[in-house]
Amino acid sequence: MEATGLKFEFIECLVGGAAYIENGDPLPQEARDVIEESATVLFGAVGHDYAPYGVPRKVLAYLRVEKDAYANVRPLKLYPGINGKHQTHEDVDVVIIRDNSEGTALEHEGYLWEDKGLDKRVITSFGARRISSFAFNYASREGRKRVTCVDLSGWLYGDQLFRRCFLTVAKLMHGVESDCVSVDIAAMMQASDPRAFDLIVTPDMYGDILSGIVIGQIGGVGMAPSACIGDDFAFFEPVHGTAWDIAGRGVANPIASILSARLMLEWLGFGEQARVVEEAVCRVLSEGKIRTSDIGGSSTTSEVGDAIVSYVSDGPPVDAPAAKLVEAEG
Repeated sequence: MEATGLKFEFIECLVGGAAYIENGDPLPQEARDVIEESATVLFGAVGHDYAPYGVPRKVLAYLRVEKDAYANVRPLKLYPGINGKHQTHEDVDVVIIRDNSEGTALEHEGYLWEDKGLDKRVITSFGARRISSFAFNYASREGRKRVTCVDLSGWLYGDQLFRRCFLTVAKLMHGVESDCVSVDIAAMMQASDPRAFDLIVTPDMYGDILSGIVIGQIGGVGMAPSACIGDDFAFFEPVHGTAWDIAGRGVANPIASILSARLMLEWLGFGEQARVVEEAVCRVLSEGKIRTSDIGGSSTTSEVGDAIVSYVSDGPPVDAPAAKLVEAEG
């Protein structure tokens, strides 16, 4: 981001498992205060191999639910130079938009007994219409031609409500096609033909599952960025979580985080700089000389980052006001 020539103020906050181990609170008040004062958040991963399961949930519930970043946008594509299942990069380019605030979201916790497990699931007409409207508006703005609602309305009442709300919104939208597909059929279609969908909108859990299929076609989680967007707040994070088996070794793929920062630049209104960042990623991947082991190379995290920075720096410097950001680490 600094290599774009834009001026940012970066404030690093410790949250998640590392913060819990250090001071007993995964979301310290000082981190909340900084987030409230900042333009946006570039988010890391919050799990820890020594921290209880509920620790990262507290941080994510705050960012997704309390801050109401309700739309999780995952633009997933096969970049040039990545040897996925499908060799031509035009073959995989799909956006998955999942609801961040409802369904089996983080504030609707379940229970586990010795012989029984219970998970709550909530879908409201307000939430379903809101995420559907977001998806259609995103499609219109980004030139996507078709929005597909994916659900399991043949089985689940919540999904029946979700589909009805989607169809209500679809009638009001012009210039963007729409259809509905059951999640099991959608999984089959995506696995057999990566070009089956243009943009998918879905309750949260199905979005995770379908993302996994697409991510397997584009080179793995190290290539998967995401944005979590609300009406007044947004944060940006790679789809992947923590990976303690490789922590500290300098071999993790940084591209998902870099592409998430690209989405943040776009959201902040710096479209040209966002384009430069993505072009730099494409150039490094197309050359094939520097890449991490998960996508067929032997380079370190820093080597990949430095190579991308060198291409971003080739762009003209931009004189723009400083924006305050938060980089949250787990």
